[in-house]
Amino acid sequence: MSSRINRRAVLSTAVVGAGALSGCLSILPSVDSDRPLPNAPTGAWTQYGANGANTFTPGVSAPSKGNLAWTSEAFTRFQPVVADGIVYITNFDPSHDGSVIALDGQDGTEQWRTTLNASGANATAVVDGHCLIAYDTELVALDATTGDRIWSKSTNGFEHLVADDATGTVFVVSDNSIAAFSATAGKLRWETDRLRPVHAPAIHGGGLFAVGYVDETPSLVCLAVNDGSNRWQRDLSSVPESAAPVVTAEGVFLSDDRTLVVHDRETGARQRELYSFERESVGSPTTVAVADRTVFANSASGILAVDSETGRERWHRAESVSYPVGLCVGTETVVVPVDNPEFAPQKKTISAFDRKTGATRWYYAFDPGFHHHVTSSPALVDGAVFFTATHIDGLGALGDVPTRDN
Repeated sequence: MSSRINRRAVLSTAVVGAGALSGCLSILPSVDSDRPLPNAPTGAWTQYGANGANTFTPGVSAPSKGNLAWTSEAFTRFQPVVADGIVYITNFDPSHDGSVIALDGQDGTEQWRTTLNASGANATAVVDGHCLIAYDTELVALDATTGDRIWSKSTNGFEHLVADDATGTVFVVSDNSIAAFSATAGKLRWETDRLRPVHAPAIHGGGLFAVGYVDETPSLVCLAVNDGSNRWQRDLSSVPESAAPVVTAEGVFLSDDRTLVVHDRETGARQRELYSFERESVGSPTTVAVADRTVFANSASGILAVDSETGRERWHRAESVSYPVGLCVGTETVVVPVDNPEFAPQKKTISAFDRKTGATRWYYAFDPGFHHHVTSSPALVDGAVFFTATHIDGLGALGDVPTRDN
């Protein structure tokens, strides 16, 4: 069922701020935070890693301030996606109605809500004017403008969802297969169980690059997007625990046995090793992002930027990352959730660091309270950062709005 809604119900939250840095600080006690962003956000974050290549770099500018603009009344703890100024969220949870909800990106006005009566883990992607939702053993396509249900298909299960804009294909990844569907018609194009994938694959130049097990061997595999045929396979030392592969014109970037490595896109040959996380006290990278000859990674030991050709360290922030799978790289800044940073002791934050130097630009902080935390990877578009967290039990929008006093 889809319903068109043109109203805004206010959720009481609060912002207290002090311009402590270049940018601004926001803290959350208790005032209304229902303020529109100064401009309608542009750009897109249409799926898990911003795009099909998993680069986590949408090519947009983060807001100059990180003040809380508005929050949605709709419950969600799952990653939002953004396209054409609309934010798409799901409220899948046993205590809610399992709906897909579209919100105006500038002020949070609810545009439509389609009830699927679903619960549990899910993912959303927007491609070819369709809003695709994968959950349990279902893949559902909604009209991205109206929320009308267009088609639904049964799947072999769900772990990840990846969309390819170039071919209009959406890939449902389970723990033992990858299935490719037409985004517009829902037709199954191909399916393979040759690889047991463990992360969201990355797509570039007609190839789908996936990490997982082939006959129990840790492997990096390239499949043809159009028919699923095998282009090449390369053995790995181990399957990365958390970080999904990233693919650009420079190559395929991934973590292999605690080492950032680059493989050739055309042959799969291992080209170079960039950085060993054996140097760090704890943790392999949990998110890898690539942009303009720089690789960014976060891990339990902090946030890192290295040269994508030489591996030379450009900067390193020894911050505790609060949501391990989450990193947004804008044209000037890197936005990431961090816990208890030096600049905001005993707080949980979403922080923006200078992309070239790692210097703090701004941060939004909230009192961690009882188990309060960020619940999904933030989504960055031009002029806004959208995030979910338990202290608001829903979606929040950060942007260049004035700091509020008590």
